[in-house]
Amino acid sequence: MFSRRWKLAAVGMAAALALTACSTGGTQDDAGEVDSAYFASVQEKVEGLKAPQTDLPPTGGPEAVPNKSVVIVTITMAEDSAKRLTEALDSAAKAIGWDSTIYDGQGSATIANDKLQQAVTTRPDGIVLVALDKTTVGAGLAAADAAGIPVSCSFCWDLGAEDGKGPYADVEPSLETVANMGRASAEYAFVATDGHPRYLQLNDPSLSNLITRQSGLEDFIDECQSSGGDCKLVASQDFQVADATTTLPAAAATLARANPDFNVIWAGFDFAGLQIISGLRQAGLTSGDSTFLVSSGGDGANLKLIADGGYQKASTAISYEWTGYAGIDNLNRIFAGQEPIDQNIPIRLFDKSNAGSAQGAWISDSDFKAAYLEQWHG
Repeated sequence: MFSRRWKLAAVGMAAALALTACSTGGTQDDAGEVDSAYFASVQEKVEGLKAPQTDLPPTGGPEAVPNKSVVIVTITMAEDSAKRLTEALDSAAKAIGWDSTIYDGQGSATIANDKLQQAVTTRPDGIVLVALDKTTVGAGLAAADAAGIPVSCSFCWDLGAEDGKGPYADVEPSLETVANMGRASAEYAFVATDGHPRYLQLNDPSLSNLITRQSGLEDFIDECQSSGGDCKLVASQDFQVADATTTLPAAAATLARANPDFNVIWAGFDFAGLQIISGLRQAGLTSGDSTFLVSSGGDGANLKLIADGGYQKASTAISYEWTGYAGIDNLNRIFAGQEPIDQNIPIRLFDKSNAGSAQGAWISDSDFKAAYLEQWHG
């Protein structure tokens, strides 16, 4: 998913369940008892996340503040998720009636920081970043602060700040939403293995977006173990996003061979999931139904694989389009002298039973755009 490591033009970037998809397990000779009430509670939650998410954005915000200009500085336009989010921000800015300009960081930390500083010199009313952590664009953020220009961010947080905002005027989506993406895929695996998941975890733990997804997995395992479940983290493998298409496939196969008692691979994001599956397939480790992969992101290629009954069994999707409109709405609130609010950005869990309904990458199950336009323009 979004990264600051970045040879993303080459690697892509990479934020429920039919219980018939797989009721599986690797070696489970040591499987413990599972509390039936706890299992039922997780199963109910999973089914709720599989269902259409029909809530709408919050109401009661200000009408569009006129005559504003915004600049969007994105990590890259060469990867699908970042491109979708960037274009959604641009579309929302134009829909509210503002001038909007996109600066492409081209997958380079240096270029992104230069673009942000360049954007500051044009004196926009606001700036929105896409997946650019503060450690990457610190000089640009300092320049914007000195110029008094509010900077919002989509899919980047200051994890050292209590509210995750740090230097940002607003962040979208919330850290809780992103953590729930990682948690939901872990919960799917719990139900699909009859309460006995044996996880292999593969992730890039240096990125705020992916750190937060991983925290969702870890929190669920802790809860599971203390609530009558039988969850185990068998082994973990760190990697860098920039290495997703090079060393990750072989590393995943090596990890799987070294830990034959696993039954589910938890990947931090969908694009990495595809590379992991490639490595396992080349090593002859994807046959049968005793193991499977889960991830998050809701990328179109992954949802198709899930719908076709492939090795990946579930993905937790997020509406990047809603995230873009939410970012512009909160920036409008800031311009109107109000505080940003939680924008109710939805996630939805997909498995074989509902992945085909996404018709590619999932956008939303409700007309969120109409809701925002009604608020902005009456």
